[in-house]
Amino acid sequence: MGDFWDSIATAHRVDDGDASGRPVLTPDPLESEPESDEEDRTDGIFSPQFVQSTGVHVYMKWCRDQNVVPVQQFISMLDHEVVSLKHRGVGAAGGKAIFECLRHNKHIQALDMEDNQLGLNVDVEAGALEHIAAAIRDNSVLTNLDLSYNNFAGRGCARIALALESNSRIREVSLRGNNMGDMGARALQCNINDKNKLAKIDVSDNGIGESGGMDLGALIANAKTLKQADFSWNAVGIRGTAAIAESLKTASALVRLNLAWNGLGDRGAEHIGLALKENQQLQFLDVSSNRISFEGAKSIADGLRENQTLRSLQLNGNPIGDHGVVTIIEAVGEQYSVRDLGLQDCSTFKSGDGIFDPRNPTGHYSLQLTDAFDVECFDKMRELDRMDEASGMDNFINLKVDGAELTFGEGQDIQGWKAPPEAQMITFDYVATKKVPKEAKAQREEVFASFRKELSNPALSEETKLLMLRSAATTHYWSAAQMRQLIVLITFQRRVDAVVMLFRRVVDLDHFYSEVWTLLKKSEQAVCRRRLGECLKRLLAEHEPQMDEHEPPAQEQHRTSTVVFMTEVEGGEGAAADDGGDAQQAPMA
Repeated sequence: MGDFWDSIATAHRVDDGDASGRPVLTPDPLESEPESDEEDRTDGIFSPQFVQSTGVHVYMKWCRDQNVVPVQQFISMLDHEVVSLKHRGVGAAGGKAIFECLRHNKHIQALDMEDNQLGLNVDVEAGALEHIAAAIRDNSVLTNLDLSYNNFAGRGCARIALALESNSRIREVSLRGNNMGDMGARALQCNINDKNKLAKIDVSDNGIGESGGMDLGALIANAKTLKQADFSWNAVGIRGTAAIAESLKTASALVRLNLAWNGLGDRGAEHIGLALKENQQLQFLDVSSNRISFEGAKSIADGLRENQTLRSLQLNGNPIGDHGVVTIIEAVGEQYSVRDLGLQDCSTFKSGDGIFDPRNPTGHYSLQLTDAFDVECFDKMRELDRMDEASGMDNFINLKVDGAELTFGEGQDIQGWKAPPEAQMITFDYVATKKVPKEAKAQREEVFASFRKELSNPALSEETKLLMLRSAATTHYWSAAQMRQLIVLITFQRRVDAVVMLFRRVVDLDHFYSEVWTLLKKSEQAVCRRRLGECLKRLLAEHEPQMDEHEPPAQEQHRTSTVVFMTEVEGGEGAAADDGGDAQQAPMA
C-alpha cells in the first residue's frame, strides 16, 4: 500500500531549486490544463516552500487515514488562487481531507466544491461537518466558497452559518440547492451581521418558505456589506416578500436581488413596488415567474416612476398581459434609468400589433375602442401627433375602423375625430417623425453582442423575439449596421415588423439604405413603404427614383373608404361622403 501513496507524491514532485515553488503537474485527463514539458520533471520531492504554504502533507495524511484516493487535480492546484472541484464525487470522507488541508493552505482564495455530496448521510450533531467549519474559521486567505448541492440540509447549513459568524474574510458564499429550509435561513439570519464582510450570498433552490423569507429579510437588514443576494427558486410568499421589501427600503449596500420563482403574486409585487419608491441603491431586480398579473405590474410600475437607480428589471414569465407590458414600458420611459428590461412570456404579442411605447411609438396597432386601456393608448398617440404637427407629415396612416378605410376631409385629420359609438376596432400604422437626438449613441458593442446572442436562441418564438426588440428599443439605440444584424435573426414573415419597430432607433439613418433596405426583398420593401409612409419616402428619395404619385399601388386600389368631414355645423349634425357615393355616416367631431 505504501507504493501507492509514494506514486501519488511522485506524480507531483518539485525540485528544491525551483524558484517558483510550484509543483510539476501530472494533469488530470478531465481537465484542460497544459501538460508540463518533460525536461521540467525531476526526481526531487515537494519543495519546502510548497509543503509549508499548501498543506499538501496534511492532505496526503488525511487521505491515507480516511482511505480515499487523493484528487490529483487538487494537489496540482494547491498553490493556485482559484480551485474548482465541482462534480468530482469527493464524498464526505474525501471532503474531510480537502478541508483539513484548507486550514493550512496559504494560497487558495476561491474554492468551488459544488455537487460533491459532502453532507450525504453524515451525523451533523456528532461533528461530522466540523472539518468544514474549522476551515472556514481558521483559513486566513479564503474569500469565495461555493458549497452548492452538497446535501447539507437544515442542520448542516446551520453549522456552516455558525462558522461564518466568526469569519470576517469570506466575501462570497453559495449554499444553493442544499434543502436548508426555514431552519437554515434562520441560522444565516442569526449568524451573519454587520461584523461580517459578506458581499454576496446565494441560497436559491433551498425550499425556504414564508418564515424563512422573513429571516432573509432580516438578513438583508443585518448584513450591512451585502451587495448581492440570490433568493430565487424558493417559496417566500407574501409575508416573506413583505419582510424582504421592508428591508430593501433602507438597504444601503444591496445592488442585486433575485426573487424569481418565489410565489410573490400581486400582493408581493405591491410590496416590491413600495420598496422601489424608497430604495435608491438597487440596480438589478429579478421577479420572474412569480404569478404577477396586470395589477402587480401596475404596482411595480408605480415604484419605477419614483426610482432612479434600477438598471435591470426582469419580469419574464409573469402573466401581466399586453396592458401590463405597456404599463411597465411607459414607466421605464418616464424615468430613463432601466437599461435592461426582461418581458419574455409576459404578453400575447402577436400578428405584428405594436405595444405602445411613448419613447418609440412607431408600429402597427389594433385597438379596441370599447376597451378603456386601448382608448387611453390611442389618446396618448393623438397627443404625440398633436405635438408633432410641425413636421408636416401624418403620424397616423392606413387607418381603418372596423375594417373600413378611414379618411378625412380637406384640412382635417385625426385630431378632430371621435370614434363612432358603434365602432369596435381601429387599426393603423403610427410613424413618429421626430428624429433621433443628436446625443444618442449606438449600443456598446459588448452589450450588443450579448443581446444579439440572446436573440439568436433558436428556441425563442418570433413573438418573443419581437417583444425582446420592443423592450430593448425602449432604452437603446443602434447603428444601421447593428440593426441589420438584428433583422437577419427574424424570419421573413416577421422581418418587416422588426424594421418598423427599430426605424426610429437608428442613430445613423443615412446608412439605413445600404445596411437595411438592400437586405429586404421587394415584397418586404413594398410593405415597409406602406407602413412607414412619407418618412421612409423622404429617406429613400436620394437613392431611388420618385414613384408616380398619380399611380396608386395595386394593393391600395378598390378599398372601402370612410371619409370624415370635421366642419362643425350648428345643431351638431355632420355629413360624410366620398366621390363614389358609398360613404358611411360618421358623427361630427
